[in-house]
Amino acid sequence: MGRIGPPHGLDGTVYVWPDTDDPTRFLPGARLQVEGREIRVERIRRNPERLFVKFHGISDRTSAERLRGRRLFIEERQRRPLGDGEYWPDQLEGLQVRTPRGESVGLVKQVVWAEVQNRLVIETKAGLREVPFVDELVPQVNPDEGYLTVVDVPGLL
Repeated sequence: MGRIGPPHGLDGTVYVWPDTDDPTRFLPGARLQVEGREIRVERIRRNPERLFVKFHGISDRTSAERLRGRRLFIEERQRRPLGDGEYWPDQLEGLQVRTPRGESVGLVKQVVWAEVQNRLVIETKAGLREVPFVDELVPQVNPDEGYLTVVDVPGLL
């Protein structure tokens, strides 16, 4: 659902970079998971790029600092049904990356969701590469079969 950033102020409020298209996920009272434990939103303030979130039980800057860099999740049963061509990040991370000829060129290490364009971070022999997650460059996604296809554009991978 998002990634926790640094503390903001002294009362335990943190920056959160949301990774969700559902704005209700961070409303007061919302229950999220961080490192296998539940955490509940106490209050929220919005900013164009990120959220300022105060969680119940996180009452000072030191406690908030311990959350920095942690990812926020929801339980699988809370997920909305996906439409055609939609995927959860955990369905894509770890997939083998193949060219249209079937040649294996790497693994999906991370999915970066962004307002302008989502990207796949792919680990290749040459290092990490970011590929825009668009149909023209990623024409085939087969999570059940463990791979996706990336068009072999010179310099992309």
